This record gives sequence, structure tokens and C-alpha cells, in this order.
Amino acid sequence: MSYMLSTRPKFLYLTNKQLQTISKRLLSSTSKTSINSSKLLNSSKTFFKSLPKTEQQQYQKQGKNVALVSGIIIVGSYIAFNQSNYYNLDTLPSSPQSSQVAANAAAGSFAKPPKLLEDKKLFSTSTSSMHQENSISHQQHKEGIFLLNDEQVDTKLRQFEESYFVNRGKGVMRYDICQLPSNSPIEDDRAEEIIQVPILQDNNIKTTTDWLFFGVFDGHGGWTTSSKLRDELINYVINELGTIYKPVQGEENLRYVPNSATIDQAIKNGFLKLDHEIVNKNIEKLLTDGNKAKAAELLMPALSGSCALLSFYDTNSKMLKVAVTGDSRAILGSFKNNHWTARQLSIDQTGSNPTEVARIISEHPDEPKVIRNGRVLGSLEPTRAFGDCRYKLPASIQERIYKQFFGKRLPNYLTSPPYVTAEPVITTTKINPDNNDFLVMASDGLYEMLTNEEIVGLVVKWMEREKMVKPQKSFWNFFGKVGENKLPEVEDITMDKASKKPIRKSTGGGSFLLQDNNVSTHLIRNALSNGGSKEQTSMIISIPNPVSRRYRDDLTVTVVFFGNNLNEANENGALEINASATAGGVDASKPKL
Repeated sequence: MSYMLSTRPKFLYLTNKQLQTISKRLLSSTSKTSINSSKLLNSSKTFFKSLPKTEQQQYQKQGKNVALVSGIIIVGSYIAFNQSNYYNLDTLPSSPQSSQVAANAAAGSFAKPPKLLEDKKLFSTSTSSMHQENSISHQQHKEGIFLLNDEQVDTKLRQFEESYFVNRGKGVMRYDICQLPSNSPIEDDRAEEIIQVPILQDNNIKTTTDWLFFGVFDGHGGWTTSSKLRDELINYVINELGTIYKPVQGEENLRYVPNSATIDQAIKNGFLKLDHEIVNKNIEKLLTDGNKAKAAELLMPALSGSCALLSFYDTNSKMLKVAVTGDSRAILGSFKNNHWTARQLSIDQTGSNPTEVARIISEHPDEPKVIRNGRVLGSLEPTRAFGDCRYKLPASIQERIYKQFFGKRLPNYLTSPPYVTAEPVITTTKINPDNNDFLVMASDGLYEMLTNEEIVGLVVKWMEREKMVKPQKSFWNFFGKVGENKLPEVEDITMDKASKKPIRKSTGGGSFLLQDNNVSTHLIRNALSNGGSKEQTSMIISIPNPVSRRYRDDLTVTVVFFGNNLNEANENGALEINASATAGGVDASKPKL
């Protein structure tokens, strides 16, 4: 086994015998697991200079029987590596049994809703995979990189997958979630909640509706902001909705339904109030009290940042509202007019979006460098985000924080903050269960690898296997089995094309992998496969943290299936764990400051 050690280009000529002598001398005084290349070079130089000048000149002239030490020093069989220091992937823990998963889920902690609706919350699920004690990347020493086998790839892909049946007959049948970390701890997070609300309709008919919330939070610069959103954003929005769904006089539990614009404003208020607490109130409290013991708890969610994607579905009106702050994305897949369509319900908010660029420039007309290289002040890619106080607070406040506590230096060209806002853009869409509608929400790690059409096509292929929809005839059907591994044709009907395109171009010709019971895991597996290659998936997943971050982002995917499951309709029905598609469990939790 040979290993190459790099140094700067310096040239010495030594005989093979002399190089071997130096190498043996060094190896006897250094660790068996590493060699200091600079020490080897310096010893070589010392040995060379100790020779008479005539002998030095002779070695420089020789073209045979010499070893050239020039930037790359090759040391062969003298290096004995201790293989026991490498992580043995055969010991990778297997997936928990479904019974254990169910027990973990049943014991999961659920956030308490606001007092206004505390008796109406039905279900709340959330997870975040942080201190992965058994993961490959958790080793404290440096380790080798091994190609995972199929079983190990499955274990890692399914480690944080969950699936739930919604047996309530109110328009949502099932939702699947999966996360794949690249950072350690993962900077993504997610949360889901279901609230039952008694309402009075326009025709004075009393009924109940379910509010279903699905959130995906893509953190950057750390996990603390996304963790805060996981714990609090949905409750902030519910609280604001509770103030506009006015109680009916004499029946405090019954509520009037406001108009759509009023609902949108309530959602925006929930976003902005939480961000105001994270960035302004907590820092004000810190500067007032001067309590350094609480500096990390109060400062970290403000210093780091997170995008937020939140969907709110009202089962009575069948209206789906999608609120986006940042560049996570929601896509609606539908079967209309005898073909499948994909439509973005959110548009990426980055420094490459012309609408966002125009908005920021209009707010800072005298700052020519407010957007540079597609980034705010040449640094931050999302133009809307929670936290990121470096782009929101005046320089004087930031300098005081950094001097008294800790933090980064001021961004370049900081003149008139705030540049970044947490205010979301909201779209409203009428869901039609007869169209086999489904919603895909994900952090941008998924959209860096797959197009909207590919994502919808992959979900459709999975639905065909699960007998949720019938396979559609296409051009490929005429070729029999040749076309079986091709994605269906999908039309992207998104009106606004300002969102980012995938950074990789598939070489698989529309091929795919189909082996997962959880559709979100299925999407992540195929995103890494580069067109249906198991070897590509294994190679990308085998790269340990933190090196993996150079090749893929954290991945969080939630898929919601709409439909009227009338056979199991029960408005008091419980949320049921789909054990066959839940290999991970819901007991993993991020550490809290």
C-alpha cells in the first residue's frame, strides 16, 4: 500500500538508500497512523546539506538511481496503519423494530397549543436528528471512507423516516416524512400538527373542520433557529388564527370563518412576531440584563438563520395555503385532463430571483452592492429568513453584542439594515381529491438534484406500485419492459419560473429506483441516484460528515396525500403510525440550549 504526502514544491535529490534511511528513522519516532510530511522534508534537507558540496553537485547531476522529492513524497511499505482505528461498518446499528417505533411515537412529546385552542389540538408530530450516537460521522478520530453496501445504505436512508395514516375521512389520507443529515447536527427541522375547530358556516350550519399544518425549516449557520421554528412557529400561527376566527356570541367554542385575505395576514403576523422575538426581544433582554450565562440560549437563534415553509390546510373549505420564507419549496402534483401536472406553490426567495432583487433594491436605492453575486451584501443567498440578525440589526447594536458577548464580524457593505425579512409570501390553492392531488414539501437540498417534473413523476411511479393510482399509458408502453423503468410524462404548469434549477443534470435517461415503502425516502434515494444508479447513491451516502456537505445538503422531505378515505371516515379518528414506512422513530431530538 502506497501513500502520498504533499508539500510545497521544493527539490532535493537523494539516492533510494538515503531516502529509505531517513524514512525508517522518522517512522521509529512518529505514530504508526500518520507521517509528518514537513518533518520528512526537513530531515531530507538536513541530510542533503550535511554532504560535501562536491557530493551534493554529483547527486544533482545524476539522472539514474535517485529519488526526486518534489512536492510529492512516496512512502511505501514502511507505513503500518492500525486498521482498528477505522470504523467497522459491519457494526452499523440495524433499524428499530416496528413495535419499538410505535412505542416511541406513542411516548413522543407534543407541544402545548395556545390557551385559545388548547382543547382542540388533536395531533402534533415533529422530529429532528441531532446527536447521532450511532452514526458513521460521529467518530471523534479521523477515519477511512468505505463504500456502504445495500443494507447499510437502506439503514442510513431510513434512519429518520416516519409515516402516518390520518383516519379521519376529512381530506387527508396519509403523510410521509424523511430526513437525511449532511451536517452534524442536521440543520433542517420539521413539524406537523392537526387541530379540530368547530365553525359556523355562511349558511349557519354548524360543523367541525381540521386544520392541518406541515412545516419544513431549512437552517443555515447552525441548527438553533430551525429548532426554534420547530417548537414555536405553528403555535404562533395558530394563536394569530385564533384571534380572527371570532367566537359566536353565546357559543364560545363555535367560530366564524374570516375571509382569505384576513387569514393570510394572520399567518404573516405569526411569522413576523416569532422573528421579532428571536431577533429583537431576546437581544434586547440580553443587553439589558447582561446575563452571560444566557448568551448562547438567546443569541444563537438570532445569529444563525432558517428558511421556513409552512402549509395550512382547512379540510372544510379544502383550501391549502402555503407560506414561504426563503428557498424551501412546495409542489402540488395533480392528474388533470388525462395527464400529470406539477405546480410550484412557492417561489424561491433568493438573490437570483428578479422580484426579490427589485424589492430589496427599491428599499435600499443608494446601495449599489446590496445584491452581489446573487446574495444579500454578497453573502446571504436567501432574501427572506428567520434569525440572521447580522442582516437586520444596526451596526452599533451588533458591535455591542459582539464586544460584550460573542459573534461574527459585521457583513461587508452593511449600511441601512434590515435587508432581510421573515415575512412570508402566501399562495392559496383549492385542493381537489378527485385529481389525486398530493403535496411535496422539501428543503432546497432536494431541488438541487431533481426537477419539479422528476419529483412528481417519482411520486406517481411510487403511487402506481402502491395501487393508489392506475398506471397511465404512454409512448414507452409500446416497448414493453423497456419502458417500465421510465418516469411518466409530467407538465410543469408553474407560472413563475424564477426558482432555482437543479445543479446536476441526470445521466440516467429518466430511470429511477423503486424499493421504499415511504415515499419521502423514495424521493431522497432517487435524488442521490443521478438517474437510478444504486452505485451513485451508495457513493454519495458513504461520504461522512463534514466532507459530505461539499457534495449534498441536508435533506428534509414531507409528502401529503389528499383524498376522501370514506371507508375509514371518523372525525374522531386517531393518527396511526404506518410501521412499514417508519424505520426511524420519533424519539430523536435536537439538544436545546
